[in-house]
Amino acid sequence: MVGNVPWRGGQVALGMMLILVAVFPVVGISIGMGKLAGEFEEAVGAWGSSHLMGFAILAAVWSVGLKPYGAPLSSLGLTVPAIPGREPILLTLGALGASLLATALYVWIVNLSWIVNLSWSHILLPPDIPPDIVFPGLGAIFTFQALALWTPFTEEIFFRGFIFAGLAPRWGVARAVVASALFFSLFHLSLGLIVPIFITGLLLAWLYQRTGSLWPPIVAHAGQNGLAIVLTTYGL
Repeated sequence: MVGNVPWRGGQVALGMMLILVAVFPVVGISIGMGKLAGEFEEAVGAWGSSHLMGFAILAAVWSVGLKPYGAPLSSLGLTVPAIPGREPILLTLGALGASLLATALYVWIVNLSWIVNLSWSHILLPPDIPPDIVFPGLGAIFTFQALALWTPFTEEIFFRGFIFAGLAPRWGVARAVVASALFFSLFHLSLGLIVPIFITGLLLAWLYQRTGSLWPPIVAHAGQNGLAIVLTTYGL
């Protein structure tokens, strides 16, 4: 159900290379911002890297996907769902629930006694979110805005609206779903996140394809990130 976009695999590859290049200055600037922030170093660094990477994503998508073809924002899926009624809401909740369940199941499997006894098993576990990345008190709103709103919005534009939609016409929907999910998981640079985020990526791409709108995956992604931040904030 995803519309036919003007960019293809070449533009997708170029966009990914631009993001890889952007990682280095984003990390450097974010570390610098954190150092200047003193006791809030981790929180400011996370807030800064989220926004800087998001702006880099939007710039890459605009420069290689939208601008050369005069494509509107709607080509990224920023439209109302193509299916009526409550179905988009139910599908969004279903995708979010399935993603959370898959993550919990993955952690349970890795924690099985025979796996835990392996010397390298710890690298298979998703890393804990450092509590210090959350601003204290009411400042947690800024962390929530960055990681539960801004990051899902920009990442969904890149991985589903740009990569998945750009690959689907030539590769077919199934292969594009898998490829975009794989890129999404590798983007997070953690062995312990590859499997759960790959599954999440599959679900989000399916949700986009099913609803014809990027908003349901954005909401599902925001829900998962938001829950993680709430649990971290309250030490759960």
